[in-house]
Amino acid sequence: MTARKREVALRDAAGAVSALSGAAFDKSNLLRLDNLNGFVPGLVVAKNDGAGRVLTIRGVGWETAQNLASQPSVLTYLDGVYLANPLAAGLMLGELERIEIHRGPQGTEFGQGTTGGAINLVAKKPELDAFHAWLEGAYGAYDAVRVRAAANLPLGGNAALRGSFQRHRRDGFAVIRGGALDGYELDDADALTAKAAYLWRPAARWKILAQTFFQDSDQNAAAQKHIADPNPDPRALSQDFPGIFKLRNHSVSLAVEWRAPWGVTVKSLSGWQRLRKRQTVDGDRLTEDLTHIDPDGFGPKNWDVLPYWDNDSDAFSQELNAAYQGGRLDWTAGFYYLAHDNRNDFLEAAGAAPFAAAAAALADPGPRTLPPFASPLRFQETREAQRDDVALYGQAAYRLSDKVAVNAGLRYQKEEQRDFGVQFYTAGFDRAAADSQLTWSVGVETRPRPTRLLYARAATGWKNGGSNPGAARARVLPPRYPAEEITAFELGGRQAFFGGKLRLSVNAFYYDHDNLQYTFEDPEPFAGGTGVIAAVEEYGIETEFHWRPDVAWRLDGGFAWQDGKINSDEYALDVAALRAALPPAAPAPAAIAALRDELAATTNLRGNKPPKLPDLTARLALSHRRVFGGGAILESRLEYVHRGDMQARVFNHPVADRIPSYHLVNLHFAYTLAAAPLSLSLSATNLFDRAGVNNAFTNPYGLWTTSREFIPPREIIGAVRYDWP
Repeated sequence: MTARKREVALRDAAGAVSALSGAAFDKSNLLRLDNLNGFVPGLVVAKNDGAGRVLTIRGVGWETAQNLASQPSVLTYLDGVYLANPLAAGLMLGELERIEIHRGPQGTEFGQGTTGGAINLVAKKPELDAFHAWLEGAYGAYDAVRVRAAANLPLGGNAALRGSFQRHRRDGFAVIRGGALDGYELDDADALTAKAAYLWRPAARWKILAQTFFQDSDQNAAAQKHIADPNPDPRALSQDFPGIFKLRNHSVSLAVEWRAPWGVTVKSLSGWQRLRKRQTVDGDRLTEDLTHIDPDGFGPKNWDVLPYWDNDSDAFSQELNAAYQGGRLDWTAGFYYLAHDNRNDFLEAAGAAPFAAAAAALADPGPRTLPPFASPLRFQETREAQRDDVALYGQAAYRLSDKVAVNAGLRYQKEEQRDFGVQFYTAGFDRAAADSQLTWSVGVETRPRPTRLLYARAATGWKNGGSNPGAARARVLPPRYPAEEITAFELGGRQAFFGGKLRLSVNAFYYDHDNLQYTFEDPEPFAGGTGVIAAVEEYGIETEFHWRPDVAWRLDGGFAWQDGKINSDEYALDVAALRAALPPAAPAPAAIAALRDELAATTNLRGNKPPKLPDLTARLALSHRRVFGGGAILESRLEYVHRGDMQARVFNHPVADRIPSYHLVNLHFAYTLAAAPLSLSLSATNLFDRAGVNNAFTNPYGLWTTSREFIPPREIIGAVRYDWP
């Protein structure tokens, strides 16, 4: 894994980090980060409004995904380059060497600040010594077809080229039932992923690596089932608008490394990213006949759709660092720069006209297609958020003896932000701001014996504040919200037993969390934005283990117990409670206004549990490897994953926010022939077809709908792979 800007063995990492190999991902049929729920202690990957992903580690995540100016707390990297648009977290992973999950603030481990943690996707690199390639074809449930290939090509003695390709498509896990769109599939997949890397070593002290990544997805919308949907089947939806989702994501990076004669390694890491997203959404998540309340008084039966929702993102990053590893002292110092331009173009249409009759005409809506009838336009936003981040960081570790070392780090970040655009076609805004902060980390580690590592660490994390465009219309919401800060304390250790056959890691953490940013609804309609909760705490215990009693058997696993609470008095309007309190007929606007004021003044969040903080996550994987007399190999794997109860939002609403626990069982078999470089595999995920809930999303605007997204159903897929040579 990567630590302190260099690769080290996981057993030597003095921190809470997990590493999963690409081979392990293949055995568990993991194609996206979505599937990591329960696999890694403390990590939750929650879907949000269909396209988005909210990555949360130890209860620190991103509760303001609807605000373009806000940033996640858990950041995703591709070989150390920050993926600036959070939509990239939903990408198809393709061929990977490993995935690293770093828990806790990582400001001096990665250039961009990471308040909650970091996920680093490490691609397989070109190899100079030999040609090898492989081709795999797979077919399975839901007419899934997957073709993958990779090749490594040496170019002389000092250069090599590696490329990989993945094409994956399948039918939808869910379907619309009833009405003009009966049979319209949702949660399908149709994606192309390609990677290429060129490695050149012009001299012994130089290494140059250029990489490019491309993904193109073109599919129907995610399945979001309204909690009031009358169809009891979790995979069948009562909706009348055919959502689509298109995403193109392209990135290029260049890493230049020079090992100086005096022992210092200097590295430059440049990254460029371009993302384009086109999306349409059924905003009310029901049919017009089932949508009975409209808070703006259109009538007793109404619809709410998003005929287009575009997001364009461009980013450039540059990192320079120098690292030294000596007999007693190791140090790293670096500079980081990020320029990110994120644009959003959004339209919400609503009304009481009979929408279902016209749905067939929208079977393939374009990004600018409006419903073919007179439509009150409820909300419109054309917005751009520009960020310029500059950071200086440094860290050092000093070995007091062969058994004890101390380490410390500092990071200074300054961010300049401009947030401008138009809402409701006429309400323009243009706000500029600058934030800066110094964060630190200190720690001590000791090796009382070669097989045991103990450590203690304290660190701070910081996430910038931002602007609220709706504040000009608000009565409570301020124009800007402050930065979010964390002070994290951690104790942990790693131990090897029985000659290294059993490896165990245990971590305990406590977070003092200030100004948790969350989606805030102002008493004034359509004036919401981002608010903050002054004081929150999170704490827990995590463990992972790997046991190989002999050459044939292996047991891997881990668990995490977590808890936390809001410690400050915070009064806020919960739109789920507002929706539940409305009468069954469309009320008068004055009655709605009075109810909004009452709930905003009386709903106290103190004592609530932080969102995306499951009480217990656990995983066990039992593997067996049998070698037959002729040389053929059979590998078998049985896996159990559990994710416990959690809350979707800070409000802890008993209906809208409670996410029940789920567990699933996976199986994998792989048979490698002795006479040919050919292998056959069979994978079954979610073997008992559990309809577990991944997350719930309560729309803070529009009709305040609450919908649930479910984990994938049972998938059985068989594959054939051929390797050269």
